[in-house]
Amino acid sequence: MATKLDSLIQQISSLPTLPTVVVRVNEKVTNPKTSALDLARTILEDQALTARLLRLVNSPFYGFPRRIATVTEAVTILGFHPVRNLLLTASVVDLMVSEEMPEFSPTDLWEHSIGVAVAAGLLARYAQHDDREEVFVAGLLHDVGKVVLFRFATKEFLKVLETARNEDIAIRAAEHRLLGFTHDQVGRLLAERWKLPVRLSEAIGCHHRPELAQIAKREAAIIHTADILARALGLGSGGDDAVPPLDQEGWRRLGLPAHLLDGLIAELDEQYDQARAILLGGVEASARRTRGAHAS
Repeated sequence: MATKLDSLIQQISSLPTLPTVVVRVNEKVTNPKTSALDLARTILEDQALTARLLRLVNSPFYGFPRRIATVTEAVTILGFHPVRNLLLTASVVDLMVSEEMPEFSPTDLWEHSIGVAVAAGLLARYAQHDDREEVFVAGLLHDVGKVVLFRFATKEFLKVLETARNEDIAIRAAEHRLLGFTHDQVGRLLAERWKLPVRLSEAIGCHHRPELAQIAKREAAIIHTADILARALGLGSGGDDAVPPLDQEGWRRLGLPAHLLDGLIAELDEQYDQARAILLGGVEASARRTRGAHAS
């Protein structure tokens, strides 16, 4: 069991690293001497990320009454940590593009992850959680371990999917039986390798079992609940159609009455398509190029 996970960890070292600008932004955010202008200048070094950042800031997720026109303004209004988290959001999806296969569609998985991210942001707002952007990123990355397994242990992961479908069990249960470890563990390892904040890595690693979180208990509960909502609404696909049971303690931790879900679901429907258009453009373009190359 340990040998298999150790081997995968070694392969993870060859995964693409975060863009240089995102790494530098992360360093500057943790430096108390950094000014808003310093941070904005660093972001502006990457024009593509700058454009994606401004599109996200001006999306309905924030609902600002006027358009945010400059990076400096975005940094000033949102703050350092939210901007850092949005840059992670804007870069990771493109970074983790994988080839489509009949047995598994990474694009469908990212669609599901975007649904979880949007649902997590809304849950955070309804629950008056203090960092919506952080749980948005955690939602986006909650299943990144599946992408890693698909890329670096393809045969084994496809066998996991086959077993889950044939036996009508959760993917995580099939992973545990066949691999000896699970995608949430792999996702946490990747987040730690990228030096993401501990609340992010723990929310990713505990989204199936939020009671295991030590620091990010509320964040893990939000991602757990958002995952169930996205699955119940059929937003993308996590690789199966199963809707896991809701962790009751995690739900109580959010302190939300059930009747609020109707309004949240209506907002989720509205915001999902716009977030998907912003975040999945690069992934879908890459998938089209891959299909074209195979066809020729």
